[in-house]
Amino acid sequence: MKLAGLFILQVFALVKLVCSHPIDNTDEIKLNKDFSLTNVLNMKKIPDVWDVQGSSVLEEGRIILTPKESTKGSLWHKTSYPLGDSFTIEWTFRSVNHVGKSEGGLSFWFITGAQKDDQALFNGPSTYDGLQLLVDNNGPVSPSIRAILNDGSKPVPKADLYDKTFAYCLMGYQDSSVPSTLRLTYDRNDNNLLKLQVDNRVCFQTRKVQIPKGNYRIGVTADNGNTPEHFELFKMKTFDGVIEDSYIPNVNSMPQPKMITKVIDKDTGAEKLVEKTAFDAETEKISNYEIYRKLDRVEGKVLANDIHELETQIVALMKGQEDILKQVGHLTQALSNRLQSQDGESKTQVDMESFNDFIGLNEKLEVLLEESQKLREASKRTGQSGTHIDEIVRKLTIWIIPLIFIMSVMAYYTFRIRQEIIKTKLL
Repeated sequence: MKLAGLFILQVFALVKLVCSHPIDNTDEIKLNKDFSLTNVLNMKKIPDVWDVQGSSVLEEGRIILTPKESTKGSLWHKTSYPLGDSFTIEWTFRSVNHVGKSEGGLSFWFITGAQKDDQALFNGPSTYDGLQLLVDNNGPVSPSIRAILNDGSKPVPKADLYDKTFAYCLMGYQDSSVPSTLRLTYDRNDNNLLKLQVDNRVCFQTRKVQIPKGNYRIGVTADNGNTPEHFELFKMKTFDGVIEDSYIPNVNSMPQPKMITKVIDKDTGAEKLVEKTAFDAETEKISNYEIYRKLDRVEGKVLANDIHELETQIVALMKGQEDILKQVGHLTQALSNRLQSQDGESKTQVDMESFNDFIGLNEKLEVLLEESQKLREASKRTGQSGTHIDEIVRKLTIWIIPLIFIMSVMAYYTFRIRQEIIKTKLL
């Protein structure tokens, strides 16, 4: 019976919890189904609003962009996406059948001003205005995901692609049975926040990139080089705004590459590997230009570890403290008004009784001072043993002063305690 009663109480508590926290479906309201692929598993064919190019094929609940060795594939939406103030795009993908260096890669695009026949960059355009996210294993830091911006004024050569990267992080994506999810978020109203998350872990975020309003093409392209690597797309969601998962804090950030340099001891010839940061000086003498460059990198590091969430929490704490101070002020005013409403005569009587200790102490001090004065006058009149009497008075004074101080302190705390007792009785 006790177990049954406990079970009923737990069920009741669970129902109450669910009822008090209604399900938030605002993300589903923001979902733009025209620019999304949410049900690839049950698709018989890719919707007509998508332009399927190259070797891309729908097979067993996934879109395989590179189904065979040395193939290319792409998936572009036929209409442009109208960007207002914010958007969020999620891509769920996987790479299988290959591990190691490759000339190929997988690109996610949010661009404008590109020619459809331009396929020079991982089966995507080399001349574009917008943002490219590249997943590959041919860069200087091995498998990674990186972000590249271009203004469309000139093409981006594949050889210069890694030098034009403004943010990247390490990502072990190859030959994984578990798909990965990229979440790209942009919010103009949040000081142009641009954020990339990989499986709910922050890769980078910055407020130095501004994406203008306009119409943008959304697409995915892949090129596996000369390898049998399969790039597969499982799901894609486009939201007209920022979703709840975009606000996940930067607690679990993606790993960043570390630069290692070999140091050789000139005397012993011993070798050791030392981690080298981006802020270390490359030479013993460094110019002002190099200092400015390193300071700019520091600023980028600070921006990448955005403290906006911490600042918001501090502001909330300050507001809470202000509210508490206001409530304490109201309580103090209420107590003051209540004390003032008490009978004036009784209050005066209580106050006089509270000062009785001080009055008695004052009378005792006056008696001691009078006695001391009488002794001094007697010694002056007699003129005999005057030095002896003065010495006695001096010693008495030395003992009386600490005694007076101690009695004053005790009287003060007695007065405070009685005041607190009186207030408690009045309340």
